Amino acid sequence: MKTLQNQQTSFFEREYKWVVVALLFVSGFLNLEDRVVIFSIMPLMRRDLHLTDVETGALMTAFLWVYAIFSPFSGFFGDRLSRRRILIFSVCAWSIVTILAGWVTTAHQLFVTRFLLGFTESFYLPASLALMADWHTRATRGKAYAVLTLGANLGPILGGAFAGFVGEHFGWRYVLYVLGGIGVIHSAILYGWLRDAPVGAVESEPRARPAQKPSFLAVLRTLACTPSLLCIGLVSGITAVASWMMNTWLPVYLYDRFHTSLTQSAFVGNAVLMVPAMIGVTLGGVLSDAVGQRQPKYRYLLFAGFLTVAIPWPLLFWWAQSFAVVLVAVASFMLCRSLGECNWYPVMYEIVSPEMRATAGGVSNSFNCLMGGLGALLAGYYKSTLGLQAVFGLVSILIAIGAATLFTAYHVFLPRDLERAQKRRQEAIASSVSTAVGIAH
Repeated sequence: MKTLQNQQTSFFEREYKWVVVALLFVSGFLNLEDRVVIFSIMPLMRRDLHLTDVETGALMTAFLWVYAIFSPFSGFFGDRLSRRRILIFSVCAWSIVTILAGWVTTAHQLFVTRFLLGFTESFYLPASLALMADWHTRATRGKAYAVLTLGANLGPILGGAFAGFVGEHFGWRYVLYVLGGIGVIHSAILYGWLRDAPVGAVESEPRARPAQKPSFLAVLRTLACTPSLLCIGLVSGITAVASWMMNTWLPVYLYDRFHTSLTQSAFVGNAVLMVPAMIGVTLGGVLSDAVGQRQPKYRYLLFAGFLTVAIPWPLLFWWAQSFAVVLVAVASFMLCRSLGECNWYPVMYEIVSPEMRATAGGVSNSFNCLMGGLGALLAGYYKSTLGLQAVFGLVSILIAIGAATLFTAYHVFLPRDLERAQKRRQEAIASSVSTAVGIAH
């Protein structure tokens, strides 16, 4: 009996890295769903709260820009404090804010909840991805990141359909009450099951944890002096413009243009965005690990290649006149984008030291949200003049610039930055050996 119990315990401990992924899968589901759910029930909220087009777009912008402001600092805390505690706080806090959003009676109150949601959610992503990297080696990071992205993308699909159905039959406020309550319960589960891991514990070579951690400005200086990291971060921000434009406006666009029901627009609008993204990150994560396990630089090339294939699809959306063509254009763009972008964090973790990963993730997330908020706001501003199709069609120009930037950085900057990262890794090993010798004496 004891032998069986020991075997079970050993298996649990050996595979605990995937337990972490499973817990964060649910957290990511709630994280993205709670920020976009209001756009699945927006026709009802616009009627009750008398929101204009610009105010509707500004709701996402308000969230994303507050999220962007705090992300670098929350990422820095993720490198200094317990990542487990930060994640539990973030999940519980944003869930309470979601419940509060169900009580608002004016547009101003709704904007306040968006500000609070941006602040509380900003702590989640940098700490969660850094914790994932502390549990997973180079051989499984791509797949682990893909699973976490799957959870985030699944949220709007299932949650969007749920929100549309409940909103039509019971009112939009109950949607927020239920989602917020589920999040509070999940934070309690995280408290009981989630564990921290030593920073950089699973690196391929042993690393010494620095006696004096770098300051926030020192980390920013290091990141700013890594050109390949800046280039891929810039391109990720460019793709965020199109992604958040669609996340904000596609359900509303389908409801207004093709006169679908609220449940249909919420489900189809989110599904056509998220299902291709889920397929993309699943295939992309496996491909990323297969190609990049021994040659990390090829992850960078995969991002550039798939982004190139994504260029025509916004133009097809621009010219689309039928419901089916609109869905094909959006789905194809999201598939190509996700196949490429799932390489972003695995590449970053090759270039950035483990003790800086949460901060780097926070800075990247900040820029993505600034760009995404700009996309949501511009779509709302030009919706009544140029139209959403024309605005999204212009994204092809940005995507082309992004692909060219990645190919250039791959040949010019990336070899030198990877060499620097390898040198820092060797210095860390030497420091570790020197410290061990000193202790022995």
